[in-house]
Amino acid sequence: MELKDRLKKARKARTMSQVRLAEVTGLDQTTISNLETGKVQSTSKVVEIAHALRISARWLATGEGDMDDNVAEFRPKQAPKSDELEMLDTVVIDEDEPLASNEIMLPVFREVEFAAGNGRTQVIENHGAQERFSLTKLAKKGVKPENAALAVAKGDSMETTILDGATLGIDKGTQHIIDGKIYALDHGGMLRIKRLYRLPIDRLRVVSDNSDEYPDEVYDMHAEDAPRVIGRVFWWENFD
Repeated sequence: MELKDRLKKARKARTMSQVRLAEVTGLDQTTISNLETGKVQSTSKVVEIAHALRISARWLATGEGDMDDNVAEFRPKQAPKSDELEMLDTVVIDEDEPLASNEIMLPVFREVEFAAGNGRTQVIENHGAQERFSLTKLAKKGVKPENAALAVAKGDSMETTILDGATLGIDKGTQHIIDGKIYALDHGGMLRIKRLYRLPIDRLRVVSDNSDEYPDEVYDMHAEDAPRVIGRVFWWENFD
């Protein structure tokens, strides 16, 4: 059974039209049709298609396993009511182990020194680093896989909400400022995690939860020294 056959079988099993599948995956209906007829034999949207159809991405891509593997992972869960810290179970996985059907590899933001070696840094996405992440968590937070990235918090400026060394999930698709939400910032080559508030006349207030040691900062949003918003922090996992 080829990709075209598996896709058609899964779509019909879920009683979903090509038009609807195209809408939820961001593809054209023509692309879905071409995939099902074999005119197009591969796509980078396999994970998104599998998630939309609530089937195994591994089965859809390779034919291995069963179509309904891990379907329980796609059942809707009640979204949290606030940005309160969410306690999560951690599973240690060998990095060489193949991805599960509900996993994706995400790029990691990090500070990297300029090639000139003058001590200046720049915030770079990926730079060869990737980590596993749950597609279920992305779906729960409404984050598109192509907009998701990870980072690691440094320092104690956001304690006790986000601790030093916490892993962060960043939604690059949300760069508009929602007052009081937490964002990842590129500030002159430094990766910073702060709460943001809009102020009149295009100004920005940058707030640390550890306000006793880190006072508020205010910037003209169009000034050269203003931080650049990378995206909203939608998830974090602390380790003590």
